[in-house]
Amino acid sequence: MAKLNFMGFLKVAAKAGPVVYALARQLAPQIQRMIAENPEAYSALFGRFRTVLGVKGGAKQQGLTQRCVVLRDQVTYLYASANNAEVAKKTVAWRNELEALERAIPVLNAMSRRKKVMEKRQIEKRLDILSSEILAASLVDTVEDADIVSDPSDGGQYTASEDGQYTADH
Repeated sequence: MAKLNFMGFLKVAAKAGPVVYALARQLAPQIQRMIAENPEAYSALFGRFRTVLGVKGGAKQQGLTQRCVVLRDQVTYLYASANNAEVAKKTVAWRNELEALERAIPVLNAMSRRKKVMEKRQIEKRLDILSSEILAASLVDTVEDADIVSDPSDGGQYTASEDGQYTADH
């Protein structure tokens, strides 16, 4: 079982990227309340983060494919638990992009060494961005599902803006 403390979660969020880290800090009161009141939801969230981050860094083609598979699983989870059409639409776009990236990975073998390195870096960079976006959405979804964010005392729902920042809807 995941260690139930907020600082441990912040360390994992920092590894997920600056967007996820900033969001975790923004949602700190809700996450801390989730740890205290709904440890099962927190453990599930922590486990999903560790799963995604556990495959990060696999620079070989198998590692890239595995990252796509793990992220696609996360997107499927988000789609199934989507609370609105906007989230569902976003998850469909992520799934399509992950499938396109996964189809591009085997093509790397047909490229020259130089081109292969360049394309692999682009795929890794895009997977990092998708990973950050998906984990941020997963964090918001889990907090909402745990009935923490929708508590009237803390301001309501959180939504993503065009630049990927999350803000409270009051």
